[in-house]
Amino acid sequence: MKILAYWGARTAIFFAVVGVLYLIGWFDIIAVIAAFFIAWMISYLALDGLRREASLQMEGVIDRSQKGLRELDSEEDAELGDSKP
Repeated sequence: MKILAYWGARTAIFFAVVGVLYLIGWFDIIAVIAAFFIAWMISYLALDGLRREASLQMEGVIDRSQKGLRELDSEEDAELGDSKP
């Protein structure tokens, strides 16, 4: 859930920056690109703890996925090893 919270917070920051730029009368493709970079800077500074927690959660997901793949590979190797003459 930390991954979704981090993604949601970054998205909310982006839309807030787009809204502020719209309110000051600056809304075109350049404003959207500027909002992307401004939101990236804000989220980098403001969401450091949440980013670390999301990163740790993602590492756990990847580790579990790789563990499952290794187990399947070892089962397949065992099956192939049993059928060799």
